Amino acid sequence: MWRDEDEALLARLTDEIVFERLFREQAGSDARPPARGAGLCAALRRLPGGNDAIEAARTGKLDALREHLEPARQIDPPPELLHHLALHHASLADRAASSTDAFVRSITAWLALGREETYLRDLGEAVTGSALPRQDLDRALADAPLWCIEDLGERARTGARDLTADAQRALAALGRVPEAARIARASEALAERAARRATSLVAVAVEEALAPVLAAFAEATAQGEPSTAEGAALLGRFVAVWRWSGADESVEHAAIEQATPLAWAHYRASRWDDLRIVIAPLEPLVDALARRIENDPSKLAYAARAAQMLVFRSDVVRTERETLELLDRAITICPTHRNARLMKANTLCDQALRLLPGARAPTRQDHDRAAGLIDRAEQLYPAATRLPEAKRRLGEARKLLGISS
Repeated sequence: MWRDEDEALLARLTDEIVFERLFREQAGSDARPPARGAGLCAALRRLPGGNDAIEAARTGKLDALREHLEPARQIDPPPELLHHLALHHASLADRAASSTDAFVRSITAWLALGREETYLRDLGEAVTGSALPRQDLDRALADAPLWCIEDLGERARTGARDLTADAQRALAALGRVPEAARIARASEALAERAARRATSLVAVAVEEALAPVLAAFAEATAQGEPSTAEGAALLGRFVAVWRWSGADESVEHAAIEQATPLAWAHYRASRWDDLRIVIAPLEPLVDALARRIENDPSKLAYAARAAQMLVFRSDVVRTERETLELLDRAITICPTHRNARLMKANTLCDQALRLLPGARAPTRQDHDRAAGLIDRAEQLYPAATRLPEAKRRLGEARKLLGISS
């Protein structure tokens, strides 16, 4: 005699087979499916189209079932399904080859579950019984949607010093918490809490990644000026952290802070080749910080250092056009930067001097161009070292051309 219990067992076993097929397709043929797969399928069967999707999956057609597993499509289903989706995507994210998207889907489901206060309370009371005072349970339930974010923060921090791929994925997922909150239609208060916590955890992980680099730099500089190769290698480690962190701004600040004294030492000694080698690794970081300042002038506190790094680069590029482009950019992000204004003024004077042959009269066109360049130089930096010679040569040219001053 076929009993109701037999029918339920058959349905459960069928769902487990379907879920195993799906999980291995998503996570890899060697993946071990979690034991809760049948519960996920049972929750999906109660949705419009869910039963058809599972039946299709039994025959190997998984597309419809995969679509039902997208939290973005399932924001308003039974809370049990949101819970299953949060755990399912977390399991997928645990796979080393998984993308950041699995983490983000899990975060999305957890934040959507944050609206289900009754479900969370019933679950919390069922798990804890009377072991927790009401106040502690309330606090735990309020934090439940953020547990996955805390876990990501720990993953990122733990692998930060070794710049592991798993930590990098966790860090990238933390950066997408606001996106997950929007998809989940989380309350404004929960979205703000989640974003604030994610930002804090990113900062902790990046600080952890920077710690050994800063320690190595301090040790090297304590023994005197590092060699050119050693300095470039040390700065290259900042670049590795920057790329691992997804171009975190705090890495740019730290790298430029450490690089500036070393660059000044080469600059003052006119060691141009050494200066070029040392600052070369930091070009993408400096350019990124310059873009941030261009887009957000309120970052004034970092403008002078970023501008100085651009000035250093202007000293070692090969063409005058590149020199002026870098100096213009330095002045754009820090209009009062003394060295940038001085160097641009001197460069303009040099351009003017090439138009003024000295012993013979220039063409009137060259005279007028030179006069414009000198005027711009004087406006930029009246005490420019090349300005007196340029103005003297311009005066001689005017006499030769018969132009009254």
